[in-house]
Amino acid sequence: MIKDIRIALIGCGGISKKHIPNIIKTPGMRIIATMDLVEKYAAECAQQAKAEYFTTDINKVLSDKDIDAVIICSTHDTHAQLSIKFLEAGKFVFCEKPLAMTLNESRQIQKTVHETGLQLMSGWWFKHSPVTKRLRHVIQRPKFIQFTCRISNDNKLQENPYSKEGLLDNAGYNLHWIWHVMRSQPVEVYAMGLGGGLSSTSIITIRFENGSLGNSVYSTNGGGGIIPKHYAEVQAGKVSAATLRFSNLVFDGTDEPGIDKNKYHNGFNEEMEMFHKLSYSFSVCDVLKIDFTKKLLKELADVEVLGIAYCVGSIDIKPFKLTKSSDFVSSYVLNLVAVTEIIRN
Repeated sequence: MIKDIRIALIGCGGISKKHIPNIIKTPGMRIIATMDLVEKYAAECAQQAKAEYFTTDINKVLSDKDIDAVIICSTHDTHAQLSIKFLEAGKFVFCEKPLAMTLNESRQIQKTVHETGLQLMSGWWFKHSPVTKRLRHVIQRPKFIQFTCRISNDNKLQENPYSKEGLLDNAGYNLHWIWHVMRSQPVEVYAMGLGGGLSSTSIITIRFENGSLGNSVYSTNGGGGIIPKHYAEVQAGKVSAATLRFSNLVFDGTDEPGIDKNKYHNGFNEEMEMFHKLSYSFSVCDVLKIDFTKKLLKELADVEVLGIAYCVGSIDIKPFKLTKSSDFVSSYVLNLVAVTEIIRN
């Protein structure tokens, strides 16, 4: 029998309303509370989720012993603080991206995860896409990866890296996906923002420990043309692959079949199932007091877990060189690296 993981939804804006249907249809997950500083929003989500109660008081959720886990969908600048608070309160945490705004916050989250031994998952859903899984199966040692994301310039705030659709909001997908597909640690980063300063529009090039290169291009200065918002290509010598907005997957140099059609949000739909599996696995491990955790970690890795802090051990990465460039985008790569030191790949 699947154990119920009792959920509180923290932050009841747009993204939370997209998570609710996935939580409801995931066996073993049940929303019992919603929380937002604006009571109206908390009430709307509670009605949608058929939750037991809604509140504007964060402390009520923190102290509620009936709540096993939280889904954090609040504003970006609150993610790190809330993640730490709920971990310290004994709750599992799923936090929307970005998990942190600074390197220091990233380190604090990492420290708290290790100290509490609880599960934490961040919301980089591209890794769960059937396109990503198929690509990783066929190409296991890439030599070059390019990930491009472009959005139209209809909001001046987009060029602010901290804003909605800014660098921290969107370009993290580029970097996280490149790293996930590459299966190697970064050793050197070159990054440049538009105008050489604080900017969302950026080019970030990463050299990995295996000698391969990854290149992230993110622009808030225009879309359109024949290439959609997201375009990614992976080259591995004789074999290469490309995808247009994760709606398809085309291979070259191999008879391995690609994917003709894929719904863009397929990976997003799978996040809650993975979070339940991780939370449930911890509960079983904790209750039975049986040391099967290492075997469990391998099984979870086999189903493409990334962005997770596990209940045992830690992993350290080697320091890597930052080529002098825009401090912000370079720091963002460091931020991502710090957060994902808790990854098992």
